[in-house]
Amino acid sequence: MTRRIIAVTVAIVLAAIGTGAVLLYLRTADARALEGKEARTVLIADKVIPIGTSAKVLLEQEYVREDRMPADTLPEGALGDVPADLEALVMTAAVQPGQLLLRAMFGTAASTGSGLAIPDGKLAVTARVRSNVFSPEAVSAGAKVAIFYTYTPISDDNRDVVSGGGLERTRDVNSVTRVVLTDVEVISVGPAPGSDGEDGDQSAANADGDFSVTFALVQEDAEKLAHIVALGGQLNVGLLGDSSDVKVDRGVDNRSIFG
Repeated sequence: MTRRIIAVTVAIVLAAIGTGAVLLYLRTADARALEGKEARTVLIADKVIPIGTSAKVLLEQEYVREDRMPADTLPEGALGDVPADLEALVMTAAVQPGQLLLRAMFGTAASTGSGLAIPDGKLAVTARVRSNVFSPEAVSAGAKVAIFYTYTPISDDNRDVVSGGGLERTRDVNSVTRVVLTDVEVISVGPAPGSDGEDGDQSAANADGDFSVTFALVQEDAEKLAHIVALGGQLNVGLLGDSSDVKVDRGVDNRSIFG
């Protein structure tokens, strides 16, 4: 029995020594990583920073923490503090814990009283989007999406020309679905006109299953989306991941769905 107690005690002591060595190694890992390199102070999100958060309150409300990282590993625009010229700006998308703060994350808040944060150089354009293809709960402010358009072409020989009717739902008329814009930032998602939500329920679709999605677009893309909305037809969005590879192409029509 005594031998067993001694063996257990020795094992516990060795485990404690091993654990202490691992902790010491981890505590000095950052210092070793910076050894011989130029280090810079950076700001890192310590908790979720909501869209529209003012740069001025980031430090006041402890949204961020300081850390030291090798300068040659930092992306362009990494912030080590919040300079005065950013104090009047807001986050244009939600920032997750552990993300570096970059200057490009800040933009001018909309002055319409809507609370929207519109990235610098872009327009906020709202369009009605079908919810029977995408999940509205999965697409929120800050998400990146591809926008799909379903329409009736003017003829089978001119699939790139949209008919004046937008989308004609008749038995013998061909229709096309294709990506028209990709890597588009979502500013907000809400109910389309005619929704049956009560008390401002922002997750309720209208009777047709549509939602309103507001996108941040440069002028050329904003004009394209506005024209599509004016023509009619149907819009859908697809949520993009970090490795999504989506390109604008000729899409599919009634005759090519199955190859």
